[in-house]
Amino acid sequence: MKKMYLLAVLALTTQISFGAELFVRLLRPGSFVATASNQTQFNPSNTYRFFELPGGYVNLQINDQQSGFSIYNGSLNMAANQRIVAEIDLYGNLNIIQNTYIASTNWYTPGNVSGTYPGNNPGTYPGNGGYYPNPGNDPAFQQFLTMLEEESFDSNRFATAKSYADKTQLSAQQIADISKKFDFDSGRLDWAKHAYSKCYDKANYFLLKNTFLFSSNYSALEDYIEGL
Repeated sequence: MKKMYLLAVLALTTQISFGAELFVRLLRPGSFVATASNQTQFNPSNTYRFFELPGGYVNLQINDQQSGFSIYNGSLNMAANQRIVAEIDLYGNLNIIQNTYIASTNWYTPGNVSGTYPGNNPGTYPGNGGYYPNPGNDPAFQQFLTMLEEESFDSNRFATAKSYADKTQLSAQQIADISKKFDFDSGRLDWAKHAYSKCYDKANYFLLKNTFLFSSNYSALEDYIEGL
């Protein structure tokens, strides 16, 4: 009975929400084919717009049309009603330049992307002139935090968190929330160092300061970042 109720709730949620959107521009000359989820696109401008993507991890793959060589192959963790705008540089690095909530009120409106996710506090995102959503209230992320908390040792937590971060982009607040699950500052420091390259709002990395028990460890993190 409980299972049927959960399925009904999920079905209703799917009906009343919009799919995720991913806009990607490839800063590289040539002809390429881009695939996100089950959608494939080609255009001479190397700018790709994907609509109605499923929530969760969405795989993005871009290949050279002639040689088939992979230019980019990675995953982004996306939520319903979320639009991510990104660029891929000459070296195949993906940089998120905008992460917004699609505040549409009907299915036929392209979308008013100003605003934040409902219930979340807004924060500035460098370069977008507006807001980015704080995904810390995302149910899937909360489940991940619970799973992380159930690990017995910091070494296991680090391995689990590292695997999670390697598959997506994280906010500084998410990284701080994960950091709080470690028992010792040594684990927090290792995690904070690794996660820095996965953070899409590095200007907010100061949020990790209060996760450390000793200020010297946060200073060590600052020294590490300055040395990059």
